[in-house]
Amino acid sequence: MIRGYLRFLWETRYTVFLLIGLLLAAGWIAFQEMPESIFPAVDFPKVSVLVHTNDLPVKFMLLQVTRPLEEAAKGEPGVTLVRSQTGNGLTKLHVYFGPHTNPDLAYLMLQARLSHIVLPVGAKMSVRLMTPNIYPLSEYALVSNHLDSSAMMATFAFSIRPAILSVQGVYHVDDTGRGWPEVHIRLNPQKLAQYHLSAAQVVSALRAQQGPFFSGVLNAFHEQFILATTPRPSDAAHLANVTLPLGRANAAGVHAPIALGALGSIQTGPPPLIRQAAVAGYRHALLMDISAQQGANQVNVSSAVQKRIQLLEAHLPAHMHIVPIYKMSHLIQSSLSDVWIALGLGTGIAFLIVFLFLGRWDGAVATLAVVPLAVAATMLALHALGFGINIMTLGGITAAIGALVDHAIVIVERGIHGLEGDAETRREQALRRIRDILPLMTMATLTSCIIFLPLIFLSGTIGLLFRSMAMAIVIALVTSQIIAIVVTPIFAMWIATRAKHFHRLPGERWLRRHYGRLLVAGMRRPWLAVPVVLVMALVAGIGATQLPTAFLPHWDEGIFVVPYRTPVGSGIGETMRVGRDFMRIALENPNVERVDLVAGRGLGNAYATPNKGALTILLKAHRTQSTEVVMRSLRHKLRKAAPDLTTLETMQVMINRLGNLSGSHAPLVIKLFGSSSAILHKAGLHLTNALEASHDFQSIVLKSPSAGPELAIHPSALANMEDFTPQTLSSEIKTRYWGRRAGFLLHGEQILPIRVEVEGSKSRNLANFGGMLLRLPNGTLAPLSQVAHVQPLGMVPYVTHQNLVPYAAIKLSPKAGEGLSQAAARANQIIADAHLPPGVTSHIGGYYHEQQKSFQQMTVILIGALLILLILLGFQFGSQKAATVAIFSIALAAPGALILLMITHTALDSTAFLGILLVFAIAVNNVILVFARARQMDGNHPRPASVVFAAHQRLRPILMTMLADVFGFLPLAIGIGRGTDLLQPLAISVMGGLALGTVMTLWLAPVLYVAWTTKRPKISN
Repeated sequence: MIRGYLRFLWETRYTVFLLIGLLLAAGWIAFQEMPESIFPAVDFPKVSVLVHTNDLPVKFMLLQVTRPLEEAAKGEPGVTLVRSQTGNGLTKLHVYFGPHTNPDLAYLMLQARLSHIVLPVGAKMSVRLMTPNIYPLSEYALVSNHLDSSAMMATFAFSIRPAILSVQGVYHVDDTGRGWPEVHIRLNPQKLAQYHLSAAQVVSALRAQQGPFFSGVLNAFHEQFILATTPRPSDAAHLANVTLPLGRANAAGVHAPIALGALGSIQTGPPPLIRQAAVAGYRHALLMDISAQQGANQVNVSSAVQKRIQLLEAHLPAHMHIVPIYKMSHLIQSSLSDVWIALGLGTGIAFLIVFLFLGRWDGAVATLAVVPLAVAATMLALHALGFGINIMTLGGITAAIGALVDHAIVIVERGIHGLEGDAETRREQALRRIRDILPLMTMATLTSCIIFLPLIFLSGTIGLLFRSMAMAIVIALVTSQIIAIVVTPIFAMWIATRAKHFHRLPGERWLRRHYGRLLVAGMRRPWLAVPVVLVMALVAGIGATQLPTAFLPHWDEGIFVVPYRTPVGSGIGETMRVGRDFMRIALENPNVERVDLVAGRGLGNAYATPNKGALTILLKAHRTQSTEVVMRSLRHKLRKAAPDLTTLETMQVMINRLGNLSGSHAPLVIKLFGSSSAILHKAGLHLTNALEASHDFQSIVLKSPSAGPELAIHPSALANMEDFTPQTLSSEIKTRYWGRRAGFLLHGEQILPIRVEVEGSKSRNLANFGGMLLRLPNGTLAPLSQVAHVQPLGMVPYVTHQNLVPYAAIKLSPKAGEGLSQAAARANQIIADAHLPPGVTSHIGGYYHEQQKSFQQMTVILIGALLILLILLGFQFGSQKAATVAIFSIALAAPGALILLMITHTALDSTAFLGILLVFAIAVNNVILVFARARQMDGNHPRPASVVFAAHQRLRPILMTMLADVFGFLPLAIGIGRGTDLLQPLAISVMGGLALGTVMTLWLAPVLYVAWTTKRPKISN
């Protein structure tokens, strides 16, 4: 049957060549249409909720906002964890769902449930499903040296944002600046006293004048008129002419009209300073963050946005410019191109090795032709399944190259090696040999695919990321086998007719002779395998316990952020001043290209405390230092420039975003749980001091944001007697120190909020604060000290909950070169020695928690893969003893990966685990080649001599595939460019595992098999 199939292939070879051309064209078209990104477009099972009200106190927000939202979210089916943070005017919730929950459906259901919560007046709630596309793809800045960000808002909102949103693939355009301008009405206290008015009366009267009001419909003159009463003023001048019935009342009780402009000044200006941005080299800046739609080609979107920005730049008003800050598409393109280069170099190295073994270029070309064909077929399949081009899918294809080449090497080498006779005879010999080897390689490929299938069921962050890689590997293996079945036999039979010379490598005879002697010696003295096994087990134990561990490999992105907090109580102005000093220091570094700054907002949230700021630092493409070195240097200088900072961190952008998406915000996070935020804050400070005293960590940050000092104003008995309610007292003070909203103006399409204040009444001295005059309900004026008691409370901490239980968090980063497991062990010891207060418990999370979970799953998958192989090989070999020996030998390839990881000082992470799994998939082919050949000669229970002969016969193709695979991964292992960082541990792991795995399968497996099945083998040399 197989012989007839091969003859059919040869007869229809030109049709097959046509199919090859069509496949390459289809693969290229699919590749061009696939979206490019850094990470796969996956939905994380996490929803972020942000409620912002500007000014409500912490306790009010906790009772009226946070608690109802927490309880509603915790009651949603599928929710496993709810974390909350409550501050002045701000509530943040992170809701986590179980691994088997549909994120899109859960997001919609949660949004519907939260929409029923009645929020305070003016509160704004945003609910976001955590997907990679919610973060900016690129950032630009609208800058000016004459106009502030508030004055530039109209240009951004009505010209720039609509133009960018019209670009296909753009999801959102966010701005960071001071905000929309407002109409400020500053009431004169003397005028208010003259007319016996309070600010509250003016606000109420002004709100009552806010039209237009619908008054009906008039049908006249064959037309229909809409009746609109009290048209809304269009600017500050018209607003000043609005008359309010606030004057003295006559005998009939009618109040005289007073023009609003007679009570104070009216002008348009920026809103209160709660957020601000800056760009180095300009006085004013409005940042524009542009996000791409889920699944869009981010490189194409970024390019289209750049072209649109260039067109907009030519039509901007005077004194405005648009400058680029960063474009993540550059990182995407450079990372993917680096992987492509490594893939090409690896393929070229494999070509040279195959050429050296075969001694003919046509054989090497035929062997390596499977790579572009398999890649094209894989691209076509991935495109059909909805996958895109990213580090994970491209890494999967790269990781599968070794297995792709294996199939072709074995078939071509077996088909053309040592042929004799004329062209027709040689083709017939090649056909018979291919017929014998093809079923074995097909079974080996299917076995390899099954090994990777469990990766699809990984959970957590690693599961979401590696699922795409696993699918790419499986698809690449399947497509390569299809090509090996359809295309490679044609090439092999064609090459067999072209020449008949026999080629040997220099030293091949010597290698074969000594290999045979070692193999026979091992079979005669099987006890020699015992120390080998013990040494490998010892190496595995040392590697597993001593190797530094990590969650994901270090990655040089070329862009990082510096979040910092100024001392508690600092305002936006102080935070911006410190940030501008930091910008100047950063730009002194020759590796830095551009810096921007935001204050009053977080990296992932639109609002934060006034003392929170963050720098985004873009490094030059051709820099002399790595991102990690620049981060370390700048962190030291910035700390020295502002030693009183509450916190200062440095983190790369993509790693930070991945942490926000997954909920792991640092390598190590110590969580303290207790009954009171105050107790937890005190315990957190104590533990932070102990951690800092140990000098065992690179950075330590107690995540304890604060709203700053607070003045508690308690109404006195006199206030109650005068019917001066707490709400009235609050309104009077708010008018002076914040202003009160009193409607808005419509200026074209621009909405200008109206803010009413009392000018000249803001005391800048706490000692004089109690002397502030207030108008009582009876019309008299009284100082605040007579109607209320003022109590300074100092720092007011945010309230943080996890599943409605108060908790505090300390973020830790290990020292350079130290693994997460070692750092976690040190942290646990310090926690034990710190003697936390009774009722306070601790738990270590962060990347460490994700790493431990992924390691456990990976270990289960490795063991499961070996068990699956044990079953499959048992069926293939017809002997469970042979299968057991094969699995034992394959498993002992893992210490080789650990040895090379230790030699190269590479941390053991999830990608290294995946490399070991890949070693198993490739090593099983070698075992099948040896044992299956022995079975072909002697059946299910081959003699020792047959095992020796089979190993001798398979020595050449196994060495060829091993060297091609090991050196093919060399460009990834040494790191071609910076985009291969994520795949470097995988490549190192594969190289070490395959090098040792070859020895295990060529020597240990035959020795153990003979020792187990034969008591006294008699083997002749």
